[in-house]
Parts: sequence; C-alpha cells; structure tokens
Amino acid sequence: MLFKNLRYIIIFFILLLIPILFFSDLKNFFTLGYVQENLINFRLLYKENILLFSLIFSLIYILTSALSLPFATLLTLLSGYIFGLALGTFIVSLCSTIGASIAFLTSKFLFYSYIQNRYKKQLVTINKEFINEGIFYIFALRLVPVFPFFVVNIVTSLLPIKLSTFFWVSILGMFPATFVYVNAGNELSKINSFSDILSFQVLISFSLIGILPLTIKFFLKKIRRKK
Repeated sequence: MLFKNLRYIIIFFILLLIPILFFSDLKNFFTLGYVQENLINFRLLYKENILLFSLIFSLIYILTSALSLPFATLLTLLSGYIFGLALGTFIVSLCSTIGASIAFLTSKFLFYSYIQNRYKKQLVTINKEFINEGIFYIFALRLVPVFPFFVVNIVTSLLPIKLSTFFWVSILGMFPATFVYVNAGNELSKINSFSDILSFQVLISFSLIGILPLTIKFFLKKIRRKK
C-alpha cells in the first residue's frame, strides 16, 4: 500500500513540476538568446565562487536530465563556455548520466512491475536478449542520435537491466555527443541554432558507431553457430 501511494505521489509531483517550468517565467532563463546575452555575467559568477557555481550548475543539469527537460543541450554548450573542454566534458558526462539514472530508476519503480506482469509472455524473448546482450543495445541506442535520451531511459527501465550496467554504458555512449557539444560551447556567442552544431556527416558517424557493436554481435553469433 505504501509503495502504491508513493508511486502516485511521484507521478503527481512530476506532473506538477513540468508545467511550472514550462509555463512560468523560469523557461525564459533557458533560452539561447538569454544565455548569449548573459555570457559575461555567467563567467563572472563562476570566477567569483567557482565551487558554488559548479555545484548549482551540476544540480540544475541533473534535474534537467532527470525530468527530460529540453534544456540539456543549452546547458552543455554553456558548460563548454564556462568550464572549458576538459572540465565541462567531465561535469556534463557525470551529471547527464546521474540524471538519466534517476529517470531510469523512477520509471522502473513506477512501471517495471506493471509492464513485466502485463506483457509477461511477449517479453520473454526480449528479456532474455537484454540480460545476455543488453550492453550492446544500450550503447547503440545512446550513440544513434535518432533516439531521444529520455526514450532510452524509459524503454531500458522496463527491461531487466541493472543500474550499474545502465550507468557505465550510458556515460560511454553519450560521451561523443557530449564532447562535440561542450567543444562547441567555445563559440556559444556565435551559434544561431542547435542545428548549427551537428552536421549531417557527424550524425551519420554517430549512427555508424552505434550500429557497430550490434554488427559485431551479429557476426559473433553466426560464427558460434557454425562451430
């Protein structure tokens, strides 16, 4: 009974928080125009109190990732501008993965038992495949830009994937895109839209890298069957 009520409470707060962020003036602070107008102020705040600014920035990033809010890309660019490539990549990689893990655990707590019981027969094969080869699939999903990160968080949470596996595969899978966006943060003042950052060639490259582990797995299976 306690767990059932807790599920309803979590869902209520999520449904309450998201409209507040979207329909209040808070959303104005997470626009490309606002950030570009205040780049100097952000850098001054960082220099005045490096630790406090880094902590607040990290908490905001974790919350953004956990709630799957559409501000993560902007924050990633800002991290590159403020922290530089090395530190910015580290902060974003860690915070985005922590946020994704929170979303993963929340979704698993809310929906895993229901989905697994409701579609028990249909999920037998999928569950077995993910238990044995889940690492390949998560890595591919993280790398291929076609799949939004929040979709990956939810889908994988409904399958028998351990948090530890989800965490380290996610941080590796998201690293290439994180590196590209943090590096682009150096030119944040010149960016007109997020589409300016990732070229078609880069998107194809990420997709090919994501497909690679699945291709290797496929051929390994064929080799084992022949033996």
